[in-house]
Amino acid sequence: MATALTFVLMLGVGALFVSWSSGYAQEAYSLLFGEVFGVSADQVLPILIIGAVSVAAIVVMFRPLMFSSALPEVAEARGVRARRMELAFLLVMALATSMTVPVVGALLMFSLMIGPAAAARSLTARPALAMALSVAIALATVWAGIAISYQSDWPLGFFVGVIGAVFFLLGRAYAAVASRKTPSRWRPGRYDT
Repeated sequence: MATALTFVLMLGVGALFVSWSSGYAQEAYSLLFGEVFGVSADQVLPILIIGAVSVAAIVVMFRPLMFSSALPEVAEARGVRARRMELAFLLVMALATSMTVPVVGALLMFSLMIGPAAAARSLTARPALAMALSVAIALATVWAGIAISYQSDWPLGFFVGVIGAVFFLLGRAYAAVASRKTPSRWRPGRYDT
C-alpha cells in the first residue's frame, strides 16, 4: 500500500509540474500513457529479449523467492537471504519496467502490474496458479483494451484502467461469494477442543 500511495502521489506531483509547462506536454503524455499504437519494429526485439530474460529470472528464483516471502525467518535459517531475494526481484521488475514504460507508459504499467495480480489473488491462494491467472488477466485486459480503443477512438489508457478495475472487482466478488459458501471450522468466539 505504501508503494502504491507513494507512486500515486509522485504521479500527482508530476501531473502538476506538467500542467505548469507547455513545452513537453506530448512527451509527458507519452511517458504516462505510452505509445502502444506507435511501437516501431526495432523496439519489438529488445522488448521480447528483456521479457524472456525477466521470465527466466522469475522461473529460476521462484522457489527461493516464495520461501523468503512466506517464511523469512525460516528461509534465513536455511541460507536463503531475504534481502538478496528482494533485491533480485526488484532488479527483474526494473528490467521489465524499463523496456515497457515507453510502450505502455507508467500509469498503464502500474495498472497492469497491480490489477491482474490482485484479481488473481482473489481467485486462488496457490502462487503458481495465481501467477498464471495474473498473466492471462493482463493479456485479456491489454488485448480487449486495444480492440475497444481501436473501434471507439477513445484512449487506450482509459480502457486498460477500466477493464483492470472490472477484473479486480469480479475477483473480489468471487472471493466474497466463495467465502460465504465455504463453512468455517473456527469462528470468532468459538473454541474447539
